[in-house]
Amino acid sequence: MAETPSAIHADFTFGTNGYFFDDLGHPCVLLGVVEFAEFCHQLDAKFVSPLGRKLIYAATDAEERILQQSNLQAGRWFGKRKVMKKLQQRAASMGWGVFHDRIITNPAHDGLTVGFSLAHHEHVSKRRAHVDWEQISPDMIRLAFAPKDDVMAAPPEPTDVNWFGSGPNTAVVERLDLELDIRHSMFFNAEERSVFIPVHVFHHLFSNLLGRPLSDEQTSTLAINHHAETEHKQALGCIIKSAHAAFATSERAVYLHSSGDWEGHLQARFVERGLGKITVEQSILDNQSASVFKVHSPIAPYACGLLVGMWERAHGQRAVVHVEEERESLRIRMAPPQVNYTD
Repeated sequence: MAETPSAIHADFTFGTNGYFFDDLGHPCVLLGVVEFAEFCHQLDAKFVSPLGRKLIYAATDAEERILQQSNLQAGRWFGKRKVMKKLQQRAASMGWGVFHDRIITNPAHDGLTVGFSLAHHEHVSKRRAHVDWEQISPDMIRLAFAPKDDVMAAPPEPTDVNWFGSGPNTAVVERLDLELDIRHSMFFNAEERSVFIPVHVFHHLFSNLLGRPLSDEQTSTLAINHHAETEHKQALGCIIKSAHAAFATSERAVYLHSSGDWEGHLQARFVERGLGKITVEQSILDNQSASVFKVHSPIAPYACGLLVGMWERAHGQRAVVHVEEERESLRIRMAPPQVNYTD
């Protein structure tokens, strides 16, 4: 019999302010498996060198930081089996797949789950390791770990850039009754197989993008303008464009008759997935020249890209985008392209 959502996620916190925390108290977001894979594919295409290993190590470093602050510790000789069982339960509750000693079944994402598995292996063995992996089938990954002589030092913290995202303005008081359809070792949100991903993973990944050379073969036509003082504009733009392109491959409808109709869409796609709180400050549906949103999110550039995709689908036209940093949020302005009739 499948576990009920209340049982498997009893110690998670799902806040009505759009901030989620896992059972170890760390922030996480809920994304569709296909959605995340498409985001990674789009992001990879925007840089000269592949990001596959960068994603694996972002997952490893993020998970290691979380485990070092947890009570999931084992002695040198005793307690390893107990800790491993708890780590397997953690993987299941996060929706990553079923973690065995050298096998992952039903993986939510190959690189992501390999990275988490490496962190779990190193945490239990208390030794650094190199991982090789083979995708036996879409439902199985085989792992091979080889010990390394590297010192078991704490992983480096990601570079702190303001636009990465921020925590909630206030503590989570009111909680959502999140309904997830648990099926065997997977769970579904609104018929999408979904996965909880620690926010730390995104911040480590974003940090790895800073200063990386861009590909000459980018295909995005999305026009993004930034405030003059924004740091690492190219990386910020690539993340927004990748999230925007990932949404464009979906078939999710966004119907608007008035600006007030945004509330239901923002609730479903942001608040109920831990992507933060979006405030509509003005809308072209109210005879304004542009739509303006305030984005308060733990992974703000991803949220901005998703929002641009939703805006374009709702209005049936491309957006010219301007992103401006604020203290703990981003303000994003979207308007239809200006038509010059004098040419």
